[in-house]
Amino acid sequence: QHTAVASLLELINHSQSLALVIQDKHRRYQSSDCNPLSGRMQMVTMPPIYPALLHAMEESTDFYQRVAHVLWSQLDTERREHHVSCVDLFYRLHCLAPTTSICEDIICQALLHKDKCQAVRLEALHRFTVLWHLTREIQTNRTMSVSRSFDSLCVVVNSLSSADGSISAAAQCWLVRALSLNDVLRILEPILLFLLHPSTQRRSIHIIKQNLTANLKVLSSRCRSSTKGSADALAADISTLNVLNVVDREALWAELDSKPTNQPDSLVASRSESEETEEEEDKGEEADSEHTESADTSCAQASTENSSSGSAPLTSEDGSLVNGLQRVESERTQASDSLSSEDEDDLELEAIARSRLLKQEREKREAIDSLFRHMLLYPAAGGWRHLLQGLSLLDSLFRSSAECPLVEALSSTSLDTSSAAHLNMVSNLLQRHQQAQEGKSFYGGLLSPSSFPSAPPSLLIELLVSLCLQFLRSHYPSYLSPTPLDLQGNREVQVKSVTVLTRIVNQLCCTAREKEGSNLESIRKILSCCKLQQYALLSLSASMYASQKGADKEPCKNTEEELGGPSEESLVNLGAARGQEQYPLQIELLKLLHALIVLEYHVWPGGVVSAGQAVEPREASTLSTPLAREWQTAVLFQQSIKAAQYVHSHPITAQGMFVSAAARALQPQYGYAMHPHWVSLLCSSLPYLGRSLGIIVTPFISQVCRNLDDLVKLHEHDGGKTNQFSGKRENIAPDYPLTLLEGLTAITHYCLLDNKKSLVSSDAVDVRNARNAVIEALPSMLSSMASLWGVVMKEEVKRRASDSPQMSRHTSTSVYFKSNKILRQRILEFLLPLTRPHGVQLMASLGVVWSHRKSKRKHKNQVLPVASEPRMTIVELVKSLHTMQTETILHLVKEVVKKPHQIKGEQKSTLVDIPMLQFSYAYIQIPAQALQENVAALLSLLRDSVQLNLAPPGHFLLLILNDFVNRLPNLDSKKDTKDLQQEVTQRILEAVGGIAGSSLEQTSWLSRSLEVKVQSQVCQEADDLDILAPLLDMVYQSDEKEKAVPLISRLMYYVFPYLKNHAYNIPSFEAGAQLLSSLSGYAYTKRAWKKEVFELFMDPLFFTMNSWKSIVDHLLTHEKTMFKDLMMQSSSLKLFSSAEQKPMLLKRQAFAMFSGELDQYHLYLPLIQRLTETLRMNPTPAISAQMFLMFRVLLLRISSQHLTSLWPIMVTELIRTFTRLEKALQAEKDGSLAKVVRGALDKNGPVNFSQADLDMYLSACKFLDTSLAFPPERMPLFQYRWAFVPEVDESRYSGPETTLIEGEEGCTPHVVRVLERIEQRHRMINGLSEESSTEHLEFPLLTQRSLTSITQLLPFLRTLCCSFKGPPPSSQTPPHLPVADYPAASSHTVLQRLEVIIEEEFLDTMDS
Repeated sequence: QHTAVASLLELINHSQSLALVIQDKHRRYQSSDCNPLSGRMQMVTMPPIYPALLHAMEESTDFYQRVAHVLWSQLDTERREHHVSCVDLFYRLHCLAPTTSICEDIICQALLHKDKCQAVRLEALHRFTVLWHLTREIQTNRTMSVSRSFDSLCVVVNSLSSADGSISAAAQCWLVRALSLNDVLRILEPILLFLLHPSTQRRSIHIIKQNLTANLKVLSSRCRSSTKGSADALAADISTLNVLNVVDREALWAELDSKPTNQPDSLVASRSESEETEEEEDKGEEADSEHTESADTSCAQASTENSSSGSAPLTSEDGSLVNGLQRVESERTQASDSLSSEDEDDLELEAIARSRLLKQEREKREAIDSLFRHMLLYPAAGGWRHLLQGLSLLDSLFRSSAECPLVEALSSTSLDTSSAAHLNMVSNLLQRHQQAQEGKSFYGGLLSPSSFPSAPPSLLIELLVSLCLQFLRSHYPSYLSPTPLDLQGNREVQVKSVTVLTRIVNQLCCTAREKEGSNLESIRKILSCCKLQQYALLSLSASMYASQKGADKEPCKNTEEELGGPSEESLVNLGAARGQEQYPLQIELLKLLHALIVLEYHVWPGGVVSAGQAVEPREASTLSTPLAREWQTAVLFQQSIKAAQYVHSHPITAQGMFVSAAARALQPQYGYAMHPHWVSLLCSSLPYLGRSLGIIVTPFISQVCRNLDDLVKLHEHDGGKTNQFSGKRENIAPDYPLTLLEGLTAITHYCLLDNKKSLVSSDAVDVRNARNAVIEALPSMLSSMASLWGVVMKEEVKRRASDSPQMSRHTSTSVYFKSNKILRQRILEFLLPLTRPHGVQLMASLGVVWSHRKSKRKHKNQVLPVASEPRMTIVELVKSLHTMQTETILHLVKEVVKKPHQIKGEQKSTLVDIPMLQFSYAYIQIPAQALQENVAALLSLLRDSVQLNLAPPGHFLLLILNDFVNRLPNLDSKKDTKDLQQEVTQRILEAVGGIAGSSLEQTSWLSRSLEVKVQSQVCQEADDLDILAPLLDMVYQSDEKEKAVPLISRLMYYVFPYLKNHAYNIPSFEAGAQLLSSLSGYAYTKRAWKKEVFELFMDPLFFTMNSWKSIVDHLLTHEKTMFKDLMMQSSSLKLFSSAEQKPMLLKRQAFAMFSGELDQYHLYLPLIQRLTETLRMNPTPAISAQMFLMFRVLLLRISSQHLTSLWPIMVTELIRTFTRLEKALQAEKDGSLAKVVRGALDKNGPVNFSQADLDMYLSACKFLDTSLAFPPERMPLFQYRWAFVPEVDESRYSGPETTLIEGEEGCTPHVVRVLERIEQRHRMINGLSEESSTEHLEFPLLTQRSLTSITQLLPFLRTLCCSFKGPPPSSQTPPHLPVADYPAASSHTVLQRLEVIIEEEFLDTMDS
């Protein structure tokens, strides 16, 4: 049977060969004008089988299929002795068959059994393996009319990734064996035909840009015609690629030899082609183009006219700019001879500004275009299917060869066409792609290899890497109109090509790691020749730019014309949506970059890719010393890290493009979906970053912290319901904060902790520099941790509330903080390892965070500032660190306060000493038992802190000792603890005194007296000083009080100058008065302040000082005889001899009684009575006014039962004053009208009153007002009220005995008489009538401090006249009279008002 088949195949082969010869002769004869063999005898060998019969066998019979099926079935395991002849016959049949699909279909149908039968598929794999190995020699040695390969190999390669383990294992065994026998070329040949298909040709973008200006319309029309009707043909899904698709080699040869008319050969088109294309367009398009051209022309003319008449043209060259200015100037000069110099200057400035703006636009465009200059453009759409199929097969190959045999075979095999004739097509296609990329025609004849600038890759691995990079760089041009399926297909090709590159690089890493630094020159050559790192970085940068740029931001045409034509960016079609569609490519590029970083580390351990490129040969000889070489390396590194373009002499980690991309990667506009992948890249690449470690991780850490803070803010504002991170809508993974936190932990721990487990050794200098950079970023990280911890605390509170019966469910709404326990654990995992080696830096950073989290509102009446909720979150976070006990934390705080320069960088000016003390105060708010155990540490912190040169607020904040002492009143009475406590207190007082003395100066050179400097005073809250006296009382026990007096004396030595001079230091004066008020409350301190306080009390300016009521009270209380001595001096009037000083003495006496308590001085009433009688002997208006003030104080400070003896004196003095006022208002009988008219011109009204008289009358009225307003329960009904105010309305009384005895006068109250005289004189002059009042009044009525006219008492007097009369009869309608409520509804309110009014009257203004 085999002999028969062999004979028949030999006859067919011979017949086909003779038929081809005859056909060739016939074609040559027909092409020539005359027959060259005419007249000669010819011998023709006839084929054994005529061509017609051969044709009939091919078209009308199934001969080839039956023979192929028989031969394939004989390759089973039972007939191994026939395998060689079967394979020989099967291969000959495959080469002689009319199409390759005859034998291929039988193989593929068995490999891809329709029922997925495992046994059939395994048997088919075995038979293919036999066929594969036995055709190795036959395929290379046998000469046939047609030499063919088995493209069913693609099905076998695809089986490598089969889900059936037995199928993939069998295919794996075949692959390993084939690679060991150097069959890598045979395996790649059909795959390369897919990758080099003519439909995948591409051209460089700079070639297209050069020819685009003149031929844009031609390209547009051709591309439209080539893509018409293709949308229906591209309906298949990308994922359903047919592995049975093979490349027809015979048809492909025929296509390459001829020049197709339907394919654009070159971007350079002739004018005739352009005209023909324009003629083919319809009339509508012609009209539209004409309209557009006319519109463009008119716009251009208009812009030219505007620029020539109004402003200078937009040019970039300095010369043309100057010429433009000169031309504009000459035209304007001809139009108007009066062109001013100001107009010239404005015109020149405008031109300079526009030139600068144009320069900035050019620089910006240059930076953007540099990201697109590496790209290649497809001339037509549709070739992505071949590429995707070939790349998928390559991916299966590399994924299945995990032990790197494929890469090793590729690295040692070249594309040698001399050994295998069937590789000629691969070489031919490779050359055609190269010449098409350079702008030449893909079809037709080949150009000579010398015409190309670079030689084609020699090794197979270089070829595959170059092809994958070309697919990565290839895009559709913007003038094409590809379908969405085409765009998606090309993106899939780019992603798959990067995946293949990543597998190649990973296997190269394994090879480099095994060789351990030797024989790595081949890998270095691959990286340097293929420019793998450069194109990977450029592709990543371009993809990031495309993803963050909106689709609506197209370049402006006018700007393109001004800047010199279209940009590279405008030539690339990136699709309608440039955002999330770029993410798959970026994800794979990040994987590739990580593999390249690791590979560079193993290939170039020194970090420099090619030292020969970095240093010139003549310069290399001078770098003989290690220091010079290190300096040169550092300079080159700085140049590379700052470069905007790729630098060929440095690894990826030292490239400015990579550093810039890493710094911007986590910004919201680049997509939150990419952030986890960037975090993974940085974390896995940390050991390989080298010098760039600190430079890369610092901005990365800052951006992570900003993103975490934004998440927390979003959670606080709306609970995470809406996405407000960026303008575009994008879903963010729920575990996003955990991803950032884990990445931050990995980076921080690698830089700050010793990584002994790391398999990669790092330079100590690089790690130290990175450690310093990360320590500078610790405040930002701690701030983010505190914010996250605040979320954890709030969520725990909500959870506990939800567990209560009142709450039915948890109210948390944030999707990002649902996993509360895991978040808490991650925060602690970040902080706990840092507490021991970097505790001081951690606490210093915490101080910076504390200072930035200030409370929005100030809490007054608080000795120490109340920690806000954000600050308390910091405290709770520190308390959760179980590795840091209270003693350890206090020790770290002390170290930070002693050396607060731990924080540098952006926080360099931030002082953390005071924030640390504030934190320590908030932290020690722990149970008393825990505080008791750390007394020594706390006192040591205070003692060491007070010795430092802290800012003034720091010393007052050191008074946290007060809180400490008050919370532990029963402190252990050990002598060392007590001595340490008193020592701290003493140093605190010395520090406070030093602060007070910093604003004082000596009055003279030899004098020890001090005075306040004339400068602005800055004083802390006076409330901070309240704690000093209680603190001293607690620290110094009853038998140790005398020890505190010298301390207080030294402190008051600096305080009294502020109390003596308060003209321009009001804040300091108030603080000193507050301190003195607190200290004077303790009797044992009187020796430190008694003398000075009495001098201040007797000072003429005493009543210009506020807040002295308690001080005077303490002075008179602690000195039992002080009040009596003061009364005796006042009675003798020896101290005050002048008339002006006597009223002030009386005012001081009244203030002394006012400062005391109720009935505190009732035993001294005889002295007070003697004093009043003495003053009544020669009264003046000023004395009378102060006497009435004293009477009012007596009403408040002496009970009614003790005032019985004084009431006659007080009433008598009040009657005498009202009588004096009546006489002053009584006009003389003779010439009264003239006197009144003359008096009307006076400011005081009808009668001329001095200011002293007015003050006296006001004081008398206030005394009457106070007497009437006093509550009945405090003082019985004012018995003498009838003498001053009317109590009965006589006009409405109709009872008996209403007539008076003839000759008698009625008893009219003083208030009525005074009111009548004032109203009479007032109406005579001003002609005013009484006005009724509906205002609600209540006692006391008089609140004004002074009078300018006696008429200002009219409302008061009228109210008194109407308030105490009985109710009118019901038949009469009551007029609207000013009536005050008596008695008042609240006695307590009346007394409080009287206290406030009298206290305010003691205080004089500074100008008085």
